[in-house]
Amino acid sequence: MKKHCLLPLLMAAAVLVSGCQAAKAADATGQTALVTPSDMFTDRDLEVGYDETTAAAITLSGSTVSCDSDAVTIDGGTITITDEGTYILSGTLDDGMVIVDAEETDKIQLVLDNASIHCADCAALYVRQADKVFVTTAADSQNALSGSETFTQLDDNNIDGVIFSKADLTLNGLGTLTVDSPAGHGVVTKDDLVVTSGTYVITATGQGLSGKDSVRIADGTFTLTTGKDAIQSDNTEDTDKGFVYLAGGSFTITAEGDGLSASSWMQVDDATCTITTGGGSANGETHTSEAAPGGMGGGKGGRMPASDSSATTDGSTQPPESPTGEMPQDGMQPPAEMPQDAAPADTTATSNAPADTAATTESTASTETETTDTVSTKGLKAGTALTILDGSFTMDCADDAFHSNGDLTIGGGTASIQTGDDAFHADNALTVSNGNIDISTCYEGLEGLTVTVSGGNINVVASDDGVNAAGGADQSGFGGNGQDQFAAESGVYITISGGNLTINAGGDGLDSNGDLTVSGGTVCVSTKDGSADSALDYNGNASITGGTLIGTGSSGMAQNFGDASTQGAILLTVDAQAAGSTVSVSDSAGNVLASREAPQAFSSVVISCPGLESDGTYTVTAGTSSTEVTLDGLLYGSGGMNHGMGGNRGSRSEPTQDTASAAS
Repeated sequence: MKKHCLLPLLMAAAVLVSGCQAAKAADATGQTALVTPSDMFTDRDLEVGYDETTAAAITLSGSTVSCDSDAVTIDGGTITITDEGTYILSGTLDDGMVIVDAEETDKIQLVLDNASIHCADCAALYVRQADKVFVTTAADSQNALSGSETFTQLDDNNIDGVIFSKADLTLNGLGTLTVDSPAGHGVVTKDDLVVTSGTYVITATGQGLSGKDSVRIADGTFTLTTGKDAIQSDNTEDTDKGFVYLAGGSFTITAEGDGLSASSWMQVDDATCTITTGGGSANGETHTSEAAPGGMGGGKGGRMPASDSSATTDGSTQPPESPTGEMPQDGMQPPAEMPQDAAPADTTATSNAPADTAATTESTASTETETTDTVSTKGLKAGTALTILDGSFTMDCADDAFHSNGDLTIGGGTASIQTGDDAFHADNALTVSNGNIDISTCYEGLEGLTVTVSGGNINVVASDDGVNAAGGADQSGFGGNGQDQFAAESGVYITISGGNLTINAGGDGLDSNGDLTVSGGTVCVSTKDGSADSALDYNGNASITGGTLIGTGSSGMAQNFGDASTQGAILLTVDAQAAGSTVSVSDSAGNVLASREAPQAFSSVVISCPGLESDGTYTVTAGTSSTEVTLDGLLYGSGGMNHGMGGNRGSRSEPTQDTASAAS
């Protein structure tokens, strides 16, 4: 008797541990995890064992097949399985396929033990009917399923994948499965697709892994190269379905579409992901310079091309300028609203191409009525909610790295991001409570209707705004013609209560169409001097009650915090200072309260930290400039946007070095 029972209980325990970690991470975000592994995977999903003595052996020998089971019918190269049980396939089939056509209550396990099947005109594995099919790779085995340039339809089902299933499908095992689909998808099921273990190498002109109702992955190693989305679940008929869940796994994804896409929600408990979409950030959308100047409270100021930071002649490290190399001048009016990301819609399939899961497209409005369709090239994209609890992400995306048409929650993990558009975008609430995030290239770093940061270490290099809170679905926060661009939008805000946030921006640093509140954490902002952008840009009210903020940039549109602040804040205009200059504030005893080195040249400083109190005298040093300031109240300097003008402006001693003046 030969049994293969490979400690499924240990595997289940490992996944359940991941679920406990997920629940813990979710508690840290102040929210409840959507699901746990025990909700998503059955014991049978996790089981990779099988009994050879009771299994039916199917031997593949070039152009012939042999099997002595009454439940297996062989017609040339076509193998049809009609009854519940375990079937072990081994050998090579040059041109043929396996069809599962059993009762709707039957569960069938197909064990691939060094099996290779090529089908010249259809799916290598077609599940026409069953309750559930398990495809298990035997330990240390190498297996391959491949298709050709066409899919001949056998019935009224539109077969468009090398593995195509009308029933629930589970992939597991301790071997390797290679799938090659030159004219369609890799693995497709019209129900739930579950993967709990194994190694998978999938190359497809369509999608790599597609489950209409859901894609659920407990573990495994995946190398996916696709002409469309690498992993997708899309069910527009049932809002409870169409989700993607990752409890673990290692993913190397190169996709011409999205990396992972869900029409409803997506949750990642823990995973290691290296994702390149649309050829990477260098292929991102060209952001036009025809838009409003900075200081418009959430206005993106036009789309600029995404590229790496470059050193300027004064030594500053700055994000790229607009394509013309010119900065907008004060008084310029913003354009009409320019939609960026319309809701995705599937295109109609062409012949020999995947039919119901063709490339996701997004419509982008042009100057008048003409529209063009572009393929969505986001890293992770969810239709209703995207939750990241832990994991490691290396992202190089032509479009947004993390995108949700609803809420986006980051509760932990590490991320290294290059993107041609936003690093994190939510149409609704964007929340970051933990994690180590390094955004080296993006258009905007964090964008949402609301942006809340309560923890984590976040570094942003952006060609436009570092953090942007704006109304609208990825549409720059601009309203239509005639809208007051300086009016505060209700329900729009940026709130920072903890964490470390460093911003090096070509646009505004913190940009809100509504309110701005800082109550904790450390925020360091650098924006471009000589532009119409500023470290702080808000249309509503701004207050600081705790934490440390040091902002440098241009003086023309600079803003300070407002009357609701309970911690002192100083805004100064100084002579132009070079990149690399140190900015600090000291008390009357010479104790340095806060300090940082500015990565870009600047002529304005806004600074607030614990220890700045009413009636105190402080020295602000900015490069070669040093200014003594006495706070009669809590605010010194009001800024050029006429916000935060309540509160006493304090008094100032003559500068001890170069000329410095309070912003007015």
